[in-house]
Amino acid sequence: MALEKIQEVDQIEIKGDYSIQVRQATKVMDDGKQIGGVSYHRHVVHPNSDWSNDDPKVKKIADSLFDADCKEEWQLSQHGYPSGDPSDSWSKAQLGKYCSSRGIDYNAMNAEGQGGDSKAELLEKIASASNE
Repeated sequence: MALEKIQEVDQIEIKGDYSIQVRQATKVMDDGKQIGGVSYHRHVVHPNSDWSNDDPKVKKIADSLFDADCKEEWQLSQHGYPSGDPSDSWSKAQLGKYCSSRGIDYNAMNAEGQGGDSKAELLEKIASASNE
């Protein structure tokens, strides 16, 4: 009687623009015959995930889907601002979201999108916070 545990990726699904859902099945075999049920583990791979240890099929799909443009779109959709260091090319709203996410105090725009700190003032506050 030789018991063997077999794990294999048995399902890969692309969900929307930014998700690859992976299902791994685990089976216990006794001399080539499955004993008991199958247990499943699922995980999702996103553009910011590390898929280097995933199944080769998952790696190939992620490498082809998640190019630099996709990773940047993911960053914007999740955080509301681009990746990298804040710059004058960012919008006032993006700079505000960056400040909010980092706990940097600033004067926000009102509901109509008016007032608040200027882009230059936001960049100054971000620079000051990074020097602290």
